[in-house]
Amino acid sequence: MSSTAEILFEYLRSSFYQSPDEEPRLDLDILDDEYQQLGKALIYMSQCVSESRKYATALGKGDLSASLPTSENEIAAPLKSLQANLRHLTWQTQQVAKGDYQQRVDFMGEFADAFNTMVEQLSDRQQKLEEEILLSQKHATAMEQSNLLLSKLIHNVPGQIFVISTIDNRVLLTNESARRALDIEPGYLANLIDMLPAENTFTGNRYYDVQFTKAAMEHYLTINTYPIEWQDRNAVALVINDVSVEKRQLKSLEDCAYRDVMTNVYNRFYGMLTLDEWLAESRQFALIFIDLDNLKYVNDQFGHGHGDEYIMRVAKHLESFSEDSVVCRIGGDEYMLLVPHADIEDVYNRMDAIQQGIEQDKYLEDKDYLYSISIGIVSVDADNDLSSSEILSIADERMYEHKRAKKKRGSAQAS
Repeated sequence: MSSTAEILFEYLRSSFYQSPDEEPRLDLDILDDEYQQLGKALIYMSQCVSESRKYATALGKGDLSASLPTSENEIAAPLKSLQANLRHLTWQTQQVAKGDYQQRVDFMGEFADAFNTMVEQLSDRQQKLEEEILLSQKHATAMEQSNLLLSKLIHNVPGQIFVISTIDNRVLLTNESARRALDIEPGYLANLIDMLPAENTFTGNRYYDVQFTKAAMEHYLTINTYPIEWQDRNAVALVINDVSVEKRQLKSLEDCAYRDVMTNVYNRFYGMLTLDEWLAESRQFALIFIDLDNLKYVNDQFGHGHGDEYIMRVAKHLESFSEDSVVCRIGGDEYMLLVPHADIEDVYNRMDAIQQGIEQDKYLEDKDYLYSISIGIVSVDADNDLSSSEILSIADERMYEHKRAKKKRGSAQAS
């Protein structure tokens, strides 16, 4: 009986740990009679486990068209549901990309809330941009009127209007708003003209966006130029509108669409956009996949407040990698770090330092738990031919290899 139990145990162990492509074999004829039925059940279970592992591996690599397991395989039922949800979500995302902002997700918890919020913000953003374009077109149409109409209406226009000589930049006419600007800052107009391109500035109807910093705040102006004749002189009318409020509101909308609410780093949507953009531009960069170790333990044993602190502190450490790196939270306990023009040895050294910083975080001084991360690094060259999902899959596999290696070292030290 001891020998039979050992045979069954070894078969069961192989079912879980052997490669999915190397299905273990169990010879029922060598089993004692009372174990024959159990052996058949274990063979059935092993087949279900192997089939489910292959299916889960395909889904993990982004293959949403993977063949479904057999209907008798109840173990794979949740994976089938996940595949269906992901395929539907992919279709919805494609519809949003086409401009259909009526799409909503109601079956994926917090992700659904984030997705729906993003779609609503994109819809609002498009509407605001269309309104701004319409407003700009109306301004341009109004300024094409005759000099007489301009002279009569100029003082009622809320934007700043300057009519200046194209020969010596002498101011020929201003409206009330423009005069107030000059009273406050006499060099105001000269500074604005210096910000415009030197060539062809006053040679046609042109439009410029001007950005500058004043009193530690970014300011945004739109400047339309219209060559005219003014009192028998060649002149140009400058129509200046301060769109700082609108630009700041637009930036705020973009932050809401692209930022993770908890950590304020970029979210998965922005991260995947950036990754696809860098691949399309054939950039050379490193992708680092990061997973927080034992977050569930911290949540379960000490509360989600501690778990949230764990998530946010790791984000802060990752942001210290470099100024040009892109940090994205792509899951509850997962981050993606994109490092442009990266030397792979430098990346490994820098991540070693960041891992040490995380493990030695001052917040842990009076805590009964530890912080640590597992990472997977992929170097991407300019001649790369892998897709974003394939690169992420490789990084994910390397991260799990790192996690397993750490657990193995921990077990060896404990023994």
